[in-house]
Amino acid sequence: MTAIRRLCILALIFISWALFRNSISARPNPKQDSPVVNPTAADLERGKKTFETTCSTCHGLDGGGAMGPNIQGIPFRLGADAVTSVIKNGMSGGMPSFSGQLDATQIQQVVGYLLTLSHKDTGTIAGDAAKGKDAYQSSGCAGCHIVSGQGSGVGPELTMVGQLRGPGYLRNAVLYPGTDLPQARVFLETGGLLDYMFIHVVTKDGHVFDGTRVSEDSFRIVIKDAAGKFHSFQKSDLRELKKEPGKSVMPSFKGKLSDAQVNDLVAYLASLKGAQ
Repeated sequence: MTAIRRLCILALIFISWALFRNSISARPNPKQDSPVVNPTAADLERGKKTFETTCSTCHGLDGGGAMGPNIQGIPFRLGADAVTSVIKNGMSGGMPSFSGQLDATQIQQVVGYLLTLSHKDTGTIAGDAAKGKDAYQSSGCAGCHIVSGQGSGVGPELTMVGQLRGPGYLRNAVLYPGTDLPQARVFLETGGLLDYMFIHVVTKDGHVFDGTRVSEDSFRIVIKDAAGKFHSFQKSDLRELKKEPGKSVMPSFKGKLSDAQVNDLVAYLASLKGAQ
C-alpha cells in the first residue's frame, strides 16, 4: 500500500508540473506582446530603423509625407493607441496591415519614434491660385464648405484657412482627409478632443449612422453626417460606438485631380486669409 501511495503521489506531482509548464508556455511572450511604455534610446533607434525600412516609402524618411500623408507628431493628435491600431490593422484607402510583418514590440517602437518627430509644415506653394479657384468650383468643394459667405456649411468654413493652415497641411487635407485632424479647444468637460473625428454608430435597434463628431461627453455624443444633419445619441442606447481616425466624410481628391490641379487648389486655399 505504501508503494502504491508513493506512486500516486509521484503521478500527481508529474501531472501538476505538466499543467504548470503548459500554462507558462501558453502565456504571451513578453518580448512579443509587452508594449514599450518608456522607450529607451535603443528602442527609439530600433523604431527609427523599422520606420525607415517599412514605412518611409509612403511617409518619407522624416515622416513628412511622400506617397502617403505627413505623419510627423501624429500620435500626439490621434493618440498612441489609435496609431498602434492603424499600424497593426491597416486602414481603408491604401494603408496595409503590418500585423504579420511587425510584432507588438516593433510596432510600439515605431510609435515611440513617431512621438519624437515634431509636426512641421514643409509644404510650398507651386500652383496658380486663380486656376485653383476654378478647380475648387468644378470639384464641388462649395457643396460642403463656405468661402466668404458662399457655399454650404456641411464642412468647416474656409474663408481664413490660408491664415490658419500651411500649404503642407492643406495638401494633406486634399489628398488624405481625416489623417491629420486639428486639436479642438480644451474644455474641462470634454478634454482635448480632435475636431472632425469620424464616428461610426450602431444603435441597439440596428440603425447605422456615420459622421463627424460635433461634441461628446461621458454620456452623450453628437455627430453630423455627410448631408449636414445632426444626430444626438445617449451612449447607453448604442450597440456600437467606433472612432475611426484616418477616415472622413470628405472624399479624397487623390487620383481625381491631376498633380497640377492639386497644386493649383492648394495655392487657392493658401490664398484664403479673410478680409485684409
